Amino acid sequence: MPAAPHPDEVDRIVAAWQRVRPDLDVEPLTVFSRVSRLGRHLDLARRGAFARSGLEPWEFDVLSALRRAGEPYRLSPGALVTQTLVTSGTMTNRIDRLEERDLVQRHRSPTTAAACSSSSPTRACAASTRR
Repeated sequence: MPAAPHPDEVDRIVAAWQRVRPDLDVEPLTVFSRVSRLGRHLDLARRGAFARSGLEPWEFDVLSALRRAGEPYRLSPGALVTQTLVTSGTMTNRIDRLEERDLVQRHRSPTTAAACSSSSPTRACAASTRR
């Protein structure tokens, strides 16, 4: 690989590996390390943006899923799990914590699993859509 005009930390890491283990193919690091670092920068920016609205990123994920569901802003925990890519145990914990903050309310259904909806659509939806 030709040398970058302005080497970055990933270039230095790859060069160090090539120096100490020239037998290893470290070429994938040039992409994977940069993608990982970019993801970290985006995560930090996302956290900062949500913090200004008093939310954690996971809170926004759950509240925005409920908001996207439309009135009455209700989804089953299973649907929330699918949309937010977390385990059912994690979602239970998240719903509990949002309920403690009065951002969601559980509604029991005799025909389906417990459902979750925003207890105060104005407050929860405003929190999930604040800029």
